[in-house]
Amino acid sequence: MKQDINKRKDTREYQFIQETIKKQPRERRSMACRLLAIAGCGVLFGGCAAATFAGVFPVLADKEEDTQQKIELTETSTMEKAEAVSEAQTVESEETEQMSEETAKSPLAFYEETYKEVLKVSQESQKSLVSVRGISKDEDLLDNSYLQQGDSEGLIFLETDTQLYILTYEEELENLQELQITFADGSTVTGEICKGDEDTGLAVATVKKSLLSESTREDIVVSDLTDTQEPEKSDMVIAIGSPAGDSDAVIYGMVTSVSEKLMAADTEYEVLFTDMQGDEDGSGVLLNISGNVTGMILKKGDGDGDNIHAIAVSQILPLVERLANGEKAGYTGIYGTEIDQAQCRHLGIGQGLYIERTEKDSPAMKAGLQSGDIISKIDGNLTESMQSYYTYLQSKKAGEKITLTVLRKNSRGDYVEKDYKVLVEEK
Repeated sequence: MKQDINKRKDTREYQFIQETIKKQPRERRSMACRLLAIAGCGVLFGGCAAATFAGVFPVLADKEEDTQQKIELTETSTMEKAEAVSEAQTVESEETEQMSEETAKSPLAFYEETYKEVLKVSQESQKSLVSVRGISKDEDLLDNSYLQQGDSEGLIFLETDTQLYILTYEEELENLQELQITFADGSTVTGEICKGDEDTGLAVATVKKSLLSESTREDIVVSDLTDTQEPEKSDMVIAIGSPAGDSDAVIYGMVTSVSEKLMAADTEYEVLFTDMQGDEDGSGVLLNISGNVTGMILKKGDGDGDNIHAIAVSQILPLVERLANGEKAGYTGIYGTEIDQAQCRHLGIGQGLYIERTEKDSPAMKAGLQSGDIISKIDGNLTESMQSYYTYLQSKKAGEKITLTVLRKNSRGDYVEKDYKVLVEEK
């Protein structure tokens, strides 16, 4: 019995063991199935996720790229441009300041300021200028000869109770029918010629003050020719009038030479050459840096060059006085020049005047003087210059005679001294 009980226990225990052993594979399979299911779900989920990611990522990537590009193209570029503009403005401001400083110091700016100052200096003297037009008998309005004729400048240098005196240029006085004077304010009246000088081409004209309006008389400025000094080489001068052919012009430069001479009958004048370019028909006056009239521009002749040249006012005062009074001058007809010191030492004389030529039928030619002669004395006095000769000559009356001591070469080439009696005439 006991054996049977033990046998049944063993059987139950075995059966339990068998049941336990048998349940083991079933749980494994279930677990495997679960694992497979989980793996399948994972694969499925991964595939879906991959598919979703694959479809969504390019869009997100593009969107992100677009967003980045947009930021770069907008914000970054704007900042760069703003910085660039700010930098450019800073550079421009610095350059402007630098240019302003450079402009203030540049030669062009200096030239501009100088010319403005020149205009100020010349402003008052310009009121002394008038335009002079001579109308000859041969001119006719119908053929436009009147309209085509150019004007010359004139300078008001003297005022009396009744008249204004004008220093101007001689223009075929023998055919003159009418003289028209135009003042700075544009008013035009009729004038008259006192007298002209052929050698210098200068003349003096007058205008009756009664012909002028009160406003014109008030605007007139009279230039004082006696209050001036002769310009020297390198002196700055201002040319006003029509020095280059255009009216109402103002240019400036400097005197470059005073060595040339203008020969006239029984005298000579120093010519002031300048570095200012002129015109063959140019006219006007030269001013010094104080605005005073210091020279009268000369009409150009053949071989005079392109630059403006003038004659110093201080040298022509005796001539202007004579022309204003309508007086004739003492005349012998000698055209000469002063001999320099080196030549005088070579010739063994103190001073001398070399005769270039004698005018045809002049008293000098009739007396026997000729080209190449050297005048050493006048009435026993040593000669200094042609101007001093002219001054002495004007102290003589027409019909008087002067004695000229002359050196002339003989056939052997030696200078021989001889006296000549020359009759003084008027011209």
